[in-house]
Amino acid sequence: MAAAGVNVVRMAEFAWDLMEPSRGRFNFSLFDQTIAHLGQHGIRTILCTPTAAPPRWLTKNHPDWMRVDDNGRAMVHGSRQHCCTNHPGFQKESVRITRAMARHFRDNPLVIGWQTDNEFFCHFSECYCPACLAAFQKWLKEKYGTIDALNQAWGTAFWAQTYDHFSDIPFPRLDRPTHPNPGQELDRNRFLSDGLRAFQDQQIRELRQANPKWWISHNGIFGHIDHWSFAGNLDFYGVDIYPGFSAKPSNQYQVDPVGGAHVHEGCRAASGNYIVFEQQGGAGGQRPYIHPTPRPGQMRLWAWQAVAHGADGVLHFRWRTCRFGAEIYWNGILDHDNIARRRYQEFSREGHEFQRLGAKILGTVPLVRAAILVQADQEEAHLTMPLGLPAPSVQRKHLLRELQARHLPCGLVDASDSFAGLSLIFLPGFVLMDETLAARLHAFVDQGGVLVASARTATRDRHNRVLSTTAPGWLMETFGVTVEEWGAHDLLPFKQGRRLIPADSVYEILQIQPKSRTKILARWAKLPHAGVHAAADMPALALHAAGQGKALYFGTWFGEGNTSQLVSLALAQTTLQAMAQAAPQVEITCRRQRNRTLAFLLNHSARTQTVGNLTAGTDLISGVPVRHHHRLPPYGVAVIETADQPRRRTVSVGVALLSGAG
Repeated sequence: MAAAGVNVVRMAEFAWDLMEPSRGRFNFSLFDQTIAHLGQHGIRTILCTPTAAPPRWLTKNHPDWMRVDDNGRAMVHGSRQHCCTNHPGFQKESVRITRAMARHFRDNPLVIGWQTDNEFFCHFSECYCPACLAAFQKWLKEKYGTIDALNQAWGTAFWAQTYDHFSDIPFPRLDRPTHPNPGQELDRNRFLSDGLRAFQDQQIRELRQANPKWWISHNGIFGHIDHWSFAGNLDFYGVDIYPGFSAKPSNQYQVDPVGGAHVHEGCRAASGNYIVFEQQGGAGGQRPYIHPTPRPGQMRLWAWQAVAHGADGVLHFRWRTCRFGAEIYWNGILDHDNIARRRYQEFSREGHEFQRLGAKILGTVPLVRAAILVQADQEEAHLTMPLGLPAPSVQRKHLLRELQARHLPCGLVDASDSFAGLSLIFLPGFVLMDETLAARLHAFVDQGGVLVASARTATRDRHNRVLSTTAPGWLMETFGVTVEEWGAHDLLPFKQGRRLIPADSVYEILQIQPKSRTKILARWAKLPHAGVHAAADMPALALHAAGQGKALYFGTWFGEGNTSQLVSLALAQTTLQAMAQAAPQVEITCRRQRNRTLAFLLNHSARTQTVGNLTAGTDLISGVPVRHHHRLPPYGVAVIETADQPRRRTVSVGVALLSGAG
């Protein structure tokens, strides 16, 4: 490990039975010895709380602690994540093992930080056990105070759902016999996130009390978690990255680099700079599947992609491929026979590059000028009423792919974050709105920003009720239009001049607000062979001048067939410029600090690519001066340092660029 440039390892996430072989009998000797041995070679340790896999001696006497799926089936011992994090009994055990570990390791200088649990909600998140129902009812009472307030918020008068007591409220169940109340379902999804955060916060309190100098993080960006809130008590967030999951038969099993970028951006949007706790180290696979083996250079490329998006540390999973258990074919850096081969050599190259360039990278943060707004509530609201339409996450990925292909400084930004420094904001699928967010978005436009919204924006309130005001509700003045009609259609395009542009799934007929500075950019086309359509020749896309900025309302979804044209319309209202010229297969991002910029050039193709129109600088990896062009070999990477004057001072978290294995 030391020879490969490793300076950190992660361990103990599934080791509860080793550290406590029977209740109250602790034995940390294996970890004491291992941590000390690693420390002798300059390698520090990240420990994990082992609560994702409680031991059998604990679970066999507590069947009521097991999670229950929506069909009433209780989980059984023999896998992982089988205990319910909302059960008070299991919560006490979680605190107990965390406290024991924290007290034992609190004075060990080789332990630098912690990961809570492991990949919360990785397998399933919607537990239906009695403990969860009681916790949900308590959560609702704390939120609403009175049952009348809840009935009003959910609109329980529909289908005679009015409740007299909080204890009367069941879990929303899909298709039993038909669809649940959308307000109830949205609150249940919020409860899932809040309950999980409470479980994590119990562990965090124990760790901080034992040693306030430890940093604490978590690994995973999974569903039904409000990551912005969830990261609130963490020092920074973390994520596990397996690009192989994006390789589908429809794509000839080619890895989609935008898939990895989207996950990275989701993590960075939650807390700023972050750490990758698990980066794919081989052809990972379990019982039903196997990922394509990374081609020579891809593993290193994916690690640098993480750094390019804001990671201050990258750990590969795993070090040696396990010879037993459910992950015997989840390949590590070393094979089952423990012999160093091609993957180790590539890993070693990456580790030495991080070791050499860490001081140059730390303290820089990703540059984002074109933002795709993300908010957990929007995804949750969509899940309550999907209507067969694309989710906000699907629209986000279309937008990220297009902006990256144009090599613009882009990324995801949480709606709760500051909009300072942004020039362009996209609102993909933001059906929920409130007056506070609407005012912030209006101020962004008024102060010179460009705001772009897709169909159904700002049509529901935070209780998931449709607003009584004409869409887009609180953003009506911002966009200068109202939506006079909306609906689904079959292949209805819109026309811009003589061009026909496909629309995705829905149409909205726009009405220009009187006396507004709004112009029509496109109208809905006629359907010559489908009879009369209400939208034909009616406004579909509109541009409104508000204050010093612009607001564009698109009465359609961002889809695979129209995102490129819609992004072009938006960019025409900005002064944003590409960071360089290159093929779409080359990913370009920037990290910056004060008066210098690091441009990351990542070639995701199997062919040599040339990047042009670069600012002169030096490739830190090769040491070669770069003027205006640079050639990247297949799966090649360059990190070009230039001096400039950024618009604002930036700060970052992190004390060392971490390279390691978990």
